[in-house]
Order: sequence, then structure tokens, then C-alpha cells
Amino acid sequence: MENVLGRIQFRTDEAGQAANAREKARRRERLLNDIAEARRRLACNEAWFQFETDDALIEACVYERQSLLAQCRGLLERARQENVCCAPFG
Repeated sequence: MENVLGRIQFRTDEAGQAANAREKARRRERLLNDIAEARRRLACNEAWFQFETDDALIEACVYERQSLLAQCRGLLERARQENVCCAPFG
């Protein structure tokens, strides 16, 4: 009976580890997607800034860029804390 309970416990531990690995992979993928989205938004902001002529809207571009840069810093810090790595040009 103890042998059977030991096997059940072992299988439960394996299932828990697999679930943790899947959750970690989901978090990693979401974080990488969030970073890519922030980079995309920065590129759009740069394009907007290059073509804008209205002073008030140029100021809005500058403030939005500062906000996006702060968001990127936060996302990159979280990636460092979670040891998330990816290809440099991926």
C-alpha cells in the first residue's frame, strides 16, 4: 500500500512540476510579447514625432515617449528578475 501511495505522490509531484513549467513558459511568453508591444509603440511614437508640426502635439509625443520608456524599463527589469532571455534580434 505504501508503494502505491508513493507512486501516486510521485506522479502528483511530476504533474505539479509540469504545470509550473507551463505557467512559467506562459509568463515568459507574455512578458516577451509585452516588451515587443512596447517597442512597437515606441517606433510608432518616433514616426509620429518626425512628422508632427503642431507644438502641442509634439509635446504630447515627448510625454508619451517618456511614458513608454518608463514602461520598457519596468518590463526589462521584470525580465531580469525572472531570468528571461531571448535571441537579441528575435
